Amino acid sequence: MNVDKKLDALKTYVKNKANDDVQSLIEETNKKVKEINQNYEKKAEKAYSDIIENAKKQVDDINRVEKAQTISKTMKISIEGQKDIIDDAMVILKEKLFELPQKSSYPNFLRYLIVEALNIIDTKKISLKCRKEDKEIVSKIVSQIADGKRDISISDEEIQIAGGVIIVSEDGKEIVENTLESKLEEIKETYLKDLFSELKVR
Repeated sequence: MNVDKKLDALKTYVKNKANDDVQSLIEETNKKVKEINQNYEKKAEKAYSDIIENAKKQVDDINRVEKAQTISKTMKISIEGQKDIIDDAMVILKEKLFELPQKSSYPNFLRYLIVEALNIIDTKKISLKCRKEDKEIVSKIVSQIADGKRDISISDEEIQIAGGVIIVSEDGKEIVENTLESKLEEIKETYLKDLFSELKVR
């Protein structure tokens, strides 16, 4: 098998690896959502279970078939080939992560992002910014989690993000960005490290 064919096989692997990493983020979120509010446990499990099982099956299939056919201990890939795979991997990972707002599980994921951000910022008066498409959902979530200890307002400012929220203190000195873009940055390094470790690319 020549280098071009090996690269094609690796790009196929990359697509499935991107699916798995995004679903792993969803699975982790599901666990934290249940810790935040037990009332959402059954709903969250139902929303994620099929996705997670399908992702696991995909990874098992890839490891058994693609890896066996295309990866060997002596395999060497050119620098140009590695760069192509990295670029493709990041495009695919970004696409998969940014698909989350279209999924039925997104409100629960958004709830988690809001609570996580509120736990980081230490101020009583807060302005919460989100996409205009999410404003109704965010308003509902804020009303559900309000405990009277904080004054949380939802900004009318329309921000250009793929999803999630940005929380700002009254004086503007504290800002917590808990957006899909920030989550992408968080998982990017681990994603690429795990990918190339699995592919044994050096």
